[in-house]
Amino acid sequence: MADKFKFAEPVTHEFGAFFLYKELDLYNSVINYFMHSVDDPYNHYLTLSTRRFKFFSKPGGLKNPKTGKIAFEYILTWKDAFGASKCTFTIKPLFGAGTKTKTGKTLNLPTVGTQIQVQSSYIELDELLTLFESFMDQIDAARFVYSLDRNNSKIYQMARHVRYHESYENTVAGMLQKIEQESSTLGDVNLTKQMDSGKYYMYYLSNPDFKVCNINTKFSHSVKTYRIKNYKERTSADPLRHPKLEVFLHSDDNNPSINQYLELKRDLDDLLIKLLSFVQPIEYVTDEYFDGERVFEYRNKLPIWDYENLPNPDIDGFDLWHHPEKTLSVLAYIATQSEGCTEFRQISEALTIPIRSLWRYINHWKCEGVLDTKRKECTYVFFKSKSLWQSIKEPILQVCSFLKINFKRVWGQTFIDSGVIRNFRERRKKNLKPHKVTGDDKRELVVVDDARKANALRKELREEGVSHLFKIGIASTKSNMRYSRVIN
Repeated sequence: MADKFKFAEPVTHEFGAFFLYKELDLYNSVINYFMHSVDDPYNHYLTLSTRRFKFFSKPGGLKNPKTGKIAFEYILTWKDAFGASKCTFTIKPLFGAGTKTKTGKTLNLPTVGTQIQVQSSYIELDELLTLFESFMDQIDAARFVYSLDRNNSKIYQMARHVRYHESYENTVAGMLQKIEQESSTLGDVNLTKQMDSGKYYMYYLSNPDFKVCNINTKFSHSVKTYRIKNYKERTSADPLRHPKLEVFLHSDDNNPSINQYLELKRDLDDLLIKLLSFVQPIEYVTDEYFDGERVFEYRNKLPIWDYENLPNPDIDGFDLWHHPEKTLSVLAYIATQSEGCTEFRQISEALTIPIRSLWRYINHWKCEGVLDTKRKECTYVFFKSKSLWQSIKEPILQVCSFLKINFKRVWGQTFIDSGVIRNFRERRKKNLKPHKVTGDDKRELVVVDDARKANALRKELREEGVSHLFKIGIASTKSNMRYSRVIN
């Protein structure tokens, strides 16, 4: 079955890139054309290939170092009759190091030349380059065609999608939920979940770890299933009622160049096809831009991942009762942190463990397959999957509390115990550091017989540091009732 999986060829949705031409004179040629050939700056059109673009200008964000004035940007924009396929070229100058912005800041731009920002939908890169070359030909600037620096022209946005029948929406969204659940707790995943009348208007995973479902990608990608806003107004026969599954480039500081366009396109298609293989069979829906009937057989090897029958983490297999005390305390501290992720130095400071010793404890759990680390602006320690973190955080706290290892539970709270012996009145204040509040936030009502007992209990609770958890009441009697002096 794996070698006969049939898929519909994805279509390019959004595409964004910065074309870098190493000649500033290209920008000057655009200015020259605008000044001498544009009679109406608000209503000028150019036909590029078969598309009619509007051409206009607006003040930009950079100052021309020669004149000290704001440099203008020049825009070519087009959209089709449906308003879905669009294309915009924004032509900007690059003045090099020392360029001033309109707010007075100094930018050390790495190069001098002309930058073309392109933003389009349903148009491939080759056609975009042809369109802009046609524009250069019309403004008598065709000599700059070969000044395009393809290695430093970067792609910052690219999306590929298929449209599928809405009856498979819960299946697709369930598969994405499992990816999020099995991803690490490092916190690099941004989840957007928007539902409307039982339908997923948007389920969006930003930069998840696709390795959890045995998919390796060359570039970082995100994935989402989503619908058009007014889908309720459309019938089932209308293709735009049905959702799309889309994968797209996760833009960062190391975006691919336009020379890597085909490699990026194959990487996106490969990811999308493999995700679809987890929910096969699936029914495609044809629209104006996507042909759901153009189906092919995928002959490469498909990953195996049964997201509906994933085994629960085997907590008993870790044998928490027989690990060294410090090793358990480290795991317990990380488990109580937000989303099961924290900085290395925070663990050392909170548990007063030397750095070299702490690395030994963390490496122990890394070998057990529980924790992992990543160096960014600092070193982060986190659980290898969210499901593992959710399963282990309560058992590890119970073990530490029972064995009196760094953590104690008092009055429904979890505390870090400093281990320093102090007088009874100082213990609560100095020994135990509040770490995590559990249970119901509502105060518990305690009723006593008279005001003397209420004051004594209030004082005791205040010394224990838990007065905010209780509400003290006094039982009514004939002597303390408000109207007890009234004779019936």
